Amino acid sequence: MKRNLLKVLGISFLIYVVLSWIIPVGTYTGNTLTTNGIAPIGLVSLFTSPINAILSFALYGVAFAVIGGLYGVMEKTGALSRLTDKMAKSFSGKEKGFLILTVILFTVLSSLTGLIIPLFILVPLFAAVLFKFGYDKVTVLASTVGALLVGSVGSTYGFYISGYTKNILGLDMNSEILAKIILLVILTVALILIVLFTSKRKERKTAAKLVVEEDIVEVKVPKATKVSETKKTADSKKTTAKKTTTKATAKTTTKKTTTKKTSTRGRKPSSKSNTKGLAIAHDVKKVSDKKVSIVPLVVILALVLIFAILGMYNWYYAFGIDVFNNFYDSVMKIKIGDFEIFKNLFAGSSQFGYWSNVDFIALVFVGAGIIAWLYKLSLNDFVESFIAGVKAWIPTAIYVTLASIVLTILYSALSSGSGTIVDTINSGLFGLSDGFNVILTGIAGLIGSFFFNDLYYLLTDMTGYLSGFDVTSLPVAGLLVQAVYGIGMMIFPTSAMLIAGLSLFDVSYKDWIKYIWKFALISFLLVLLVCGILTLL
Repeated sequence: MKRNLLKVLGISFLIYVVLSWIIPVGTYTGNTLTTNGIAPIGLVSLFTSPINAILSFALYGVAFAVIGGLYGVMEKTGALSRLTDKMAKSFSGKEKGFLILTVILFTVLSSLTGLIIPLFILVPLFAAVLFKFGYDKVTVLASTVGALLVGSVGSTYGFYISGYTKNILGLDMNSEILAKIILLVILTVALILIVLFTSKRKERKTAAKLVVEEDIVEVKVPKATKVSETKKTADSKKTTAKKTTTKATAKTTTKKTTTKKTSTRGRKPSSKSNTKGLAIAHDVKKVSDKKVSIVPLVVILALVLIFAILGMYNWYYAFGIDVFNNFYDSVMKIKIGDFEIFKNLFAGSSQFGYWSNVDFIALVFVGAGIIAWLYKLSLNDFVESFIAGVKAWIPTAIYVTLASIVLTILYSALSSGSGTIVDTINSGLFGLSDGFNVILTGIAGLIGSFFFNDLYYLLTDMTGYLSGFDVTSLPVAGLLVQAVYGIGMMIFPTSAMLIAGLSLFDVSYKDWIKYIWKFALISFLLVLLVCGILTLL
């Protein structure tokens, strides 16, 4: 699958390459498109563009890599498996309830904050529990990463969605808030129904299934018996598999199966952690088998997430809240004599609301270090487990970075003012109607989200068109563009978050599209309907 994902990213890039040879670039000013001719991607750029993407967006990849490092450390402590076991035990018999809770939690948090990368910290944790309940990979992907992206479609106060729309288009954070809430509720309910009715889940049976090449033989195993002990149990008690014709066949089969890995798919909560079903630190071994408390792990994980949200959400530009700005300035002015102690001690730090991925990366690393210290891991254990976790997430980090190849090219074009093919496409679409048209604007926003996988740049590029609409249409236009952008991030392979999920859960892009396309189409039509109604009010 990994190579297939790389192929999908390559095809996305080649689509843009082909279009660059066909569609001229242009700039849109004063209701006029100025074309600057064809600006094709040449042979050299086929190689330099991926390199430029890595250089420009490497921090996105590093952010995901350090999350892997964090999980490597948590797995090393032994507390991670205890936490997932406890969560699974608490919802034993209520598996569907946990699935519903997961979808609601991720959609609401995404809608309120818009901080998908920090929220990704929770994805492996909840996914591990869902895997314990036997849910298939696509269902788990839809319930976690898919739910985060649905939260983007119905973004209410997410700064990196609604906040961008507010500041770029000069709107208010509460603009069309009722419509946003309605979209969020409807789409969340729709996603819940989809994951409930399409999920594939295998119940754990009294007999554990042991796989021998292409044959499956059921061998009765006592509840507390380990798979590695099945041979000994079979020899001592002379038990045989059901539907097995002879004792000799059963013994031979059992002997073979003890040398094979057993499938953990489709089982209910067990004493073993299913976190290895994800791209976590596969080669990390617990520091000890003794029972450890999960309280320190939960507290530090919660604090890391809280600080990330507080630090990365721009409270001033969203709501005009300057408490954090004033507090930061006050602390930095504290002196010991004439020496500004905190200003020098925390030089280079950013105040809450202005944190970047660099600050997030540092926060996660510090959190991992605190967890290691609380669980008394040695320095070697901490370093080795963190590196093992990073290594496990390196493919995901690389794919996330490469998802922004097209954005890298367009960003360079926007910076130089040479124009983009997106402006030319938009000019053709918007030229089909006088004034604001919901359908045309929705299509333009959806197409644009393929090229711009960051809403900030999509809105920046479309501002020339959107500002030409009547001022009363701007709130609806803003809602429309941000909503279809979220839909685009659910289906387009240029979506960094989608690519991260596909890589993490080892799901092919083809399987995901087969699963999600109907929901995406319904979501698009629903957004058009809601915005169409708003234009009539």
